[in-house]
Amino acid sequence: MPSAEDSRIFALPQREIYALLMDVENFPSYVPYIRAARFISRKGKVSIAEVDVGVPGLHFSYRCEITETPYEKISIREISGPFEYLRCEMLFEALDAGRTRVTYRFSSRFRSRLMNAVADPVFNVQLKSTLRELARFIRRRSG
Repeated sequence: MPSAEDSRIFALPQREIYALLMDVENFPSYVPYIRAARFISRKGKVSIAEVDVGVPGLHFSYRCEITETPYEKISIREISGPFEYLRCEMLFEALDAGRTRVTYRFSSRFRSRLMNAVADPVFNVQLKSTLRELARFIRRRSG
């Protein structure tokens, strides 16, 4: 069962890093295993998104519900696709006006034992790199 937890401090205000992580269409720019992502609907603080995942030897799509607690937390759960369950949570803690700690938690399990056997080793590595890749993306973006 793939799971990951990581925490990293970013030199960005809480609102800015939160907005960056709510920009679902931009996920492929820094999440190594996401090929495409887009919002299907948005109603208040709950959105539905479609995500295409691709890693060597494995490609699939799923839909998820994204629940916002503005500037503090983003919660994601799968609503259709290959998972028995998928849970992701990003927590945002303002350390001062220009620095924010982001804590990332992810766990999932595929319905298929074969998918679990194939995907678990790949995702365990990829998931642990998510915040590191986000930091690289922010550095590239800043110039």
